[in-house]
Amino acid sequence: MPEPYNKASTAYDLSLFDTALRKEKKADQPQEDKPKPELKIVEASASKMGRPIAVILTAGLFLAVFIMFLYSKAQLSEINLKVSEETAAYESAQMLNGQLQNELNGSVSIDKVEDHAVKEMGMQKVTASQEKYMEMNTGEMTETAAEEEDNIFVAIFNWFGDVLEYLGF
Repeated sequence: MPEPYNKASTAYDLSLFDTALRKEKKADQPQEDKPKPELKIVEASASKMGRPIAVILTAGLFLAVFIMFLYSKAQLSEINLKVSEETAAYESAQMLNGQLQNELNGSVSIDKVEDHAVKEMGMQKVTASQEKYMEMNTGEMTETAAEEEDNIFVAIFNWFGDVLEYLGF
């Protein structure tokens, strides 16, 4: 039988924690025989029939993601292979350029030019008999213009123009 409702605080009721009193209360209460719960086996219901479909869809999704991952890795490998091939071709071209640059620098020497002029073009070196010297007039090469004697009016006009030029007009 339950205890009547007590308005007082039960926080200080130490009898609740006394194990001897609890055993007595249990002994006073008649024990009822509770039936044991029975286990029932439930057949698959219609609500659980969607699970295989969800599992198949989830597996298909994971398979698609995995295939896309493998495809992207394959594409990345192909691109890396192309990059390495182009890098090798670039380095080969740089080495060939260096060799050709060295060959060009060696072919521009004076000896090579002379050999080419003599053998290919049929030229020959200048000899003393081919040299001709020309003698120039050793006198003064400049001539000055003769001063013209003008009349008095022209001299005054020139003087007046020189004065105006001096004054800045």
